Formats: sequence, structure tokens, C-alpha cells
Amino acid sequence: MQSSDKTDEKRWLGRFSNIDAITGLCVLAVFLFGIAAAFSSKDTRNLTVVADVPIYYPVAPPEAAPAPSDAADKLAPEAAPQPAPAPDQPQAKQLANSSPAFISLLGDDRLEASYYLSQSKAPRDFYGGRWAPENIESTANGTTFSVKKEGNTDVPFSIAEASTYKRYGYGRYEAIMQIGKGSGLVSAFFTYTGPYFGDPHDEVDIEFLGKDTTKIHFNYWRNGKRGKFATFDLPFDASEGPHLYAFEWLPDRITWYVDGVPYYASELNDPFIPKTAGKVHFSHWTGIPKMREWHGKPDFGTEAVTTVSCSSFTPMGEDKRSCSDVYKEKKNS
Repeated sequence: MQSSDKTDEKRWLGRFSNIDAITGLCVLAVFLFGIAAAFSSKDTRNLTVVADVPIYYPVAPPEAAPAPSDAADKLAPEAAPQPAPAPDQPQAKQLANSSPAFISLLGDDRLEASYYLSQSKAPRDFYGGRWAPENIESTANGTTFSVKKEGNTDVPFSIAEASTYKRYGYGRYEAIMQIGKGSGLVSAFFTYTGPYFGDPHDEVDIEFLGKDTTKIHFNYWRNGKRGKFATFDLPFDASEGPHLYAFEWLPDRITWYVDGVPYYASELNDPFIPKTAGKVHFSHWTGIPKMREWHGKPDFGTEAVTTVSCSSFTPMGEDKRSCSDVYKEKKNS
């Protein structure tokens, strides 16, 4: 009886040994299959090395975090770390017609040397006033862009806009601006090209509404189609002093900055990222009555001013003097 028990015991132990061996082989096979599948996947974004300081989107300043506005345009992309380019990825090419780096200290530099001043005799499109070159002036603090009441029923307002003669592509765009305050006003810093120039409508924007200058708006367009725009609260009132605003437009992503802090970015490889070099624009305007639901009824007195004291462009992959340097120098002084 005892001998039989020992035989059964050996038999059961042998079975468990076989089961353990089979289980181990199964686990090893699954592990090897997972590795093979990962490396054979066409989408290798999850395998790339994350940058030393990963950026998550939307991005908020560490101290006073801007929350997305309660407005209808709360379309921030889901949070995702920004991957670094793969080592074997070819360097992205600059867009055709893109010009070299520049920096303009507006107020000191003669604006007309680099910028075209928009001009019209009457309101057109969705703009509620005539473009008036005389509403752009150089001052000790920078170049002012004024919106004025005209007292004319047909032309109730005069508005201001300047755009570069040259076109610019991938790189970092910066401006130091103090925004005009008052319901009905729109201040904008953006790149644009479109059918007027024989191009698709491509655009990257930073916009402010004078009715609430504690908010900032980010937009982008490709071939007339709008990407995922967003509105953020600022930790300051943009009408009370100059601040540094910027966006970095790259082939696979656009990132927007306020005072050097990243606030928002498009999704990686978003199909709405522009692909055509455009002109740099600054504008200050009020719209036709249909636009008042967005920017408010004009109620800013007889004149309101947006001031731009610096504008710069640094091409992708280059390191040039920019408005960031000017802003730091002014703060330090």
C-alpha cells in the first residue's frame, strides 16, 4: 500500500512538472510575440524617446494655470507627451518661398520698409471699417494700431492692419504686444496666405477680444479648413501692459506660448497644420453688425489702441536674436 502511494505521488509530481514546463513555454512565447509585434508595427510613435522635459497638451503655467474658457470653443486635444524625432528620420524641409530670420523693433524701425499697410475706402468682407494707414503710428513704446469712430454712416469706423512683404514658413514667430481694450475690438497676430495670392487659405492665429482681455484665442487653418481652436484664461489683463506672445509652427505640430510658457498645441501630425508659407500680419479692427455676437457691440469710446513693440521670425532649426531676447532684456532692466 505504501509503495503504491509513492508511485502515485511520483506520477502527480511528474504531471505538475510537465504543466509548469508547458506554462513557462507559453509565457515565453507570448512575451516574444509581443516584442515582435511591437517592432513590426507601422506606428512607432509609442517607441520613440520622449523629450527631456515632456510637454503635455493643453499646457498651463505652473503658478497661475489658465483654464479653458466656458465658451463654445473648448476643443483642446487629449493630453499626450511630445515625442522626439526618431534618429533615422530625415530632417524636415523648409517651405517654399520662406524668407530668412528677421527681427523688427517697431517704433524704432520704419514700418513701411518691411510691412505693407492695408488700405481701403469702405468696409468690406466682415470688417466694419475702412483700412486706414494713418491709424498706424510709430511711438516711443512701439507701433500703435488704432480703431477709431468716424462719425460716418457709410464708414462708421477706421481700422488698422500691417503685413510683411515677404513670406515665412516653419519656425518660431514672436511679438511683444499690449492689447486694446473695449467691447467690439479684435486684435490679432497671425500668418496668412490665401486665394488672393494664388494659394490655399493657410493661417496660424493669436487673437484677443477687447471685451475680455484676460483671455487669449488660438486658431489654425489649412486649405480653408479650421483645426482644433482653443481659448485660455490669462493670469493677467493683456491690455494693462506688454507681454510676449509666440507660436512655433513645425511640419508636425503648432505650439503657442505666452511669456515663454507653452499654453496649447495641435495634435501631432494634425491634418489641419498649414503647409504654405504666409505673410506675418498685425491687425486691430471691429466687424460688421453680424460679427457683434462674437466680439460684442462696439463700445470703446472714440479710439482704442493696440501697441506692437517687437516682431520676429526664427526659421526652424536656427538660433537667432528674437523678441524673446528683447523681452528678457526689458524685464531685467
